[in-house]
Amino acid sequence: MKIVHIIERFSSAGPERAIIAAAKYAAQLGLQQAHTVCTLEKSGSPAAVIMARQAGVQVLLGPDPARRADLLAQADIVLVHFWNNPALWAVLRSPLPPMRLAVWLKIFGSHPPQVIPRPLLDFADAVAATTPGTLHLPELAGRAAATPVIFAPADFTRLEGCTPRPHAGFNVGLISGSLDPAKLHPDFVAMSAAVNISGVRFIVCGGGGEPLRRQAHALTAADRFDFRGYVEDIRSVLAVCDVFGYPLNPQTYATSEKALQEAMWAGVPPVVFPHAGVRYLVEDGVTGLVVASEAEYTAAIEWLYHHPDERSRLGRNAQEYARRTFAPQRAVSQLADLFAGLMTRPKRLRTWPDDGAAPAAWFIAALGGHAGPFALSYGGSPGPARDAAEAEIAAASDLLLQYEGGIIHYRNHWPADPYLRYWTGLALAQRGDRARAADEFRAAAAYGLERAHAPGERMGT
Repeated sequence: MKIVHIIERFSSAGPERAIIAAAKYAAQLGLQQAHTVCTLEKSGSPAAVIMARQAGVQVLLGPDPARRADLLAQADIVLVHFWNNPALWAVLRSPLPPMRLAVWLKIFGSHPPQVIPRPLLDFADAVAATTPGTLHLPELAGRAAATPVIFAPADFTRLEGCTPRPHAGFNVGLISGSLDPAKLHPDFVAMSAAVNISGVRFIVCGGGGEPLRRQAHALTAADRFDFRGYVEDIRSVLAVCDVFGYPLNPQTYATSEKALQEAMWAGVPPVVFPHAGVRYLVEDGVTGLVVASEAEYTAAIEWLYHHPDERSRLGRNAQEYARRTFAPQRAVSQLADLFAGLMTRPKRLRTWPDDGAAPAAWFIAALGGHAGPFALSYGGSPGPARDAAEAEIAAASDLLLQYEGGIIHYRNHWPADPYLRYWTGLALAQRGDRARAADEFRAAAAYGLERAHAPGERMGT
């Protein structure tokens, strides 16, 4: 069975590792599958590509459209690893050959920009989620029973032989592919620094941690943090962790979180907030501690320090649960069932529904039911309602403005779209970045948007 995976890039992060694990364990289970990854960007991690080859996965980095169309035509199954990004929507809107199309939702889907438009579900032949919480979204109404939940698998062989190692002090670990604000709780450093434990150490692994370093220095708590950057050998980290502190951004789109799976697999008790898919991975008081506030997070770390027996109990429970629930063979078998069902259907042609001819309209379509203010700004008549909508755009969250699937991501992909430039300008002006906002307004005007100027100017103030 020829399976072609469509994914934006090929790094060493969770989604790519899930593909590698799926191929590896499919081979171990004797499933006759050939996996090819077709990325939408030409760049990729050499280390990740080597890992993929070792698992028998072919990786094509950003092939040209003709080569990509040929791959899709030859595939038995095309599996889209979905999160909102403009390059993927461009592919789905392009002429496509007859194929069997499955979409594996890699986002929770509750907060823009990482949401699930209903037309995507209608476009696919089959859809799978990576967290039970997604099934409760309005977009999945009437579809939950037919949408399997398949946790993205991790390859736990990298944790073989991981046993607790004696160490000084009390270590709280955090491992993530990325440490940017789209991922972590904005008060991670502050609530960690507030922990009242002598000798506590926060071991933080992941790329992009410089802002966290600056926060730690500003709080005169730098000596408590050990920022290690990206770490491949997570076994050596988890072996010296007493607790796994994993507080994610309240608007996170996290689902089955391999870093959390791995910590639980190693028997390190987690402390988490109940945001997005994480709430379905940890049971409070059974496999970890689930907290509702910054103060509770700090208190939970302290409580686990003072109650080593409870820490051990939670760690054992987490390990038992992880090895039962997150076994990669289970996910691979579920995927095999999904593929087998698809193979009973013929390949078919499909055309994306007409939702506009401009990138701004495509951005609106990608936000689905969350696109209200953008739709009113784009198609509404002048007046108080449109002004209010644009004020709401100006106050957009940082995630909606500048992270994956957000306004600036689309603006960078289609820089000649006047509305994307205008909306970027509105949000930058709201944040006090007047110079960059002025550049965006000028570009929007140059590309034909007559009202492309700062809100204050538009209102004559």
